[in-house]
Amino acid sequence: MFTELLSEGGLSLDRLQSFCLVAQAGGVTRAAKGDPARQSLFSRQIKELEEFFGTELLRRKGRGIALTPAGERLNSVARECFAALLDFKSGCKGLPLEIVIGSGESIIEWLLIPRLAVIRKKLPNVQLKFLNLESAEVVKRLAEGAIDFGIVRKGAVRRPLGATPLGTLGYSLFVPSKLAHGLPAEEATAKLLGALPLATLEGAGSFRKELEVIERKNRLRLRIEVECVSFPLVARAAESGSVAGILPSIAAVDRGQMKATEVKVRALESLKREVCLAWNPRMLRIRTALAKAQAVFTEELRFGQEL
Repeated sequence: MFTELLSEGGLSLDRLQSFCLVAQAGGVTRAAKGDPARQSLFSRQIKELEEFFGTELLRRKGRGIALTPAGERLNSVARECFAALLDFKSGCKGLPLEIVIGSGESIIEWLLIPRLAVIRKKLPNVQLKFLNLESAEVVKRLAEGAIDFGIVRKGAVRRPLGATPLGTLGYSLFVPSKLAHGLPAEEATAKLLGALPLATLEGAGSFRKELEVIERKNRLRLRIEVECVSFPLVARAAESGSVAGILPSIAAVDRGQMKATEVKVRALESLKREVCLAWNPRMLRIRTALAKAQAVFTEELRFGQEL
């Protein structure tokens, strides 16, 4: 059946693994991690694969590489093959099935970790790996078959990925007890945002740009006194008691540790995002055990359940 494929030299699992490593790293040098011998090996193995298949797999792009359409297809096929073989080996030896989930740090800390015990109970003999990744990287790795599931904003998902909604991620102001005197009992107006020292995300990403829109629309001057690289670090800043944090509402699981009051601010409603569980349908067909995991994640990670 596979005589024609295997009658020539140049194709091997080792060569395919090297190709996948280079594709994921974005370059031979990066994949080799500064090892000249390994770099030379990778270059030779990829050249042998190109000669075997009779097509170009990689092209130079700046200081790195880009996959050709044929390279992208081979990368997907090889990863699917490796994933299926690994599952088969794990099943034969009774080893845990590895499931890799990519998402932002706040989702991992405040949604996945709090529900970990229930998920592990429903998915016995499974080894979970959580990767802190930006939405664009999650989608990229899902398409390549490099990770199994992703939790991302709905707008980031592209075909042919599958997705199911988990809920709407809102944002609140978390005010530590030292600053909570005179807080409104219910929803607050935008003026509160300008009245308190704040901690929030650093940089010029979409979140900060939308905060600037809120600031202009409500004629505010936000007192941003602490900037952090992630929302969990913003929560730690609020825990100090000296600043209030603008955080995803799911951070309420940490409210006791922060010793803070969650305040709903009407102006922050524009920051709401629909969040979904995403996957590659091809990988679910190849790795049939992932179908059960997808059902468990969909059930247990929906917003609104007890955390």
